[in-house]
Amino acid sequence: MRRTIFASTAVMLAVLASGIVASTSVGVSTASAAELASKTTFCGANDSIDRAGANVNSSAGFLKVIEQHKSDFSAMEKNLPSGTLGTEARDEIAAAQAAIASGNVNDLNNIPSSASGDIDTYCGVNGNGQTLPSYFGKGKATAFCSTFVPIYQAVSNAPNAAGVLAALTSHQAQVSQLASELSTLPKSIKAKATATVDTAQTVITTKNPALVKGNGNGPASHVALYCGQNQ
Repeated sequence: MRRTIFASTAVMLAVLASGIVASTSVGVSTASAAELASKTTFCGANDSIDRAGANVNSSAGFLKVIEQHKSDFSAMEKNLPSGTLGTEARDEIAAAQAAIASGNVNDLNNIPSSASGDIDTYCGVNGNGQTLPSYFGKGKATAFCSTFVPIYQAVSNAPNAAGVLAALTSHQAQVSQLASELSTLPKSIKAKATATVDTAQTVITTKNPALVKGNGNGPASHVALYCGQNQ
């Protein structure tokens, strides 16, 4: 389920949007046919919601998405995976249903930030319902990602545009460090990482957080996936 559906509109401004490290091994290797069918139904509903919200960037828009996907939430609820993942999904579904009942998207803002990433990883998709790329998690142990992830998380937690600027400015040295490490990246992610770092540096230089745009579709979201972050 798309992480940004359960976030404030202000956070949606961040091209370095949200995400907590998600497991790359979620799933069942010896699942029965019934379990696989249940996972297929659960993930099909989750992915449908993700895709519907892929280009939404307002609270009202998110509320409309979840209102239009009541049946998908119902399908997910009836096909919950076991264990912690099932608990996370149940909490998200309950929050979405509460928001639909109240007409207030704020009911969605108390969802643990790791939950959506875990669910999407289980389903093999990113926050927009697209299949995870082959480079997902490949850079997790690199120096580049160890520098990138704290910046990514700081920006994701910024409450508004001013907070985004403050987060980037406070990490100016780290952004410069990322720029010096771009040459170490594989071709599959280098161009998107370069665009991400260039934008961050321009925002810091011009003090213009309006340059930071997107709702999970920007280049930074791809870099995050490379670093094992599934929003």
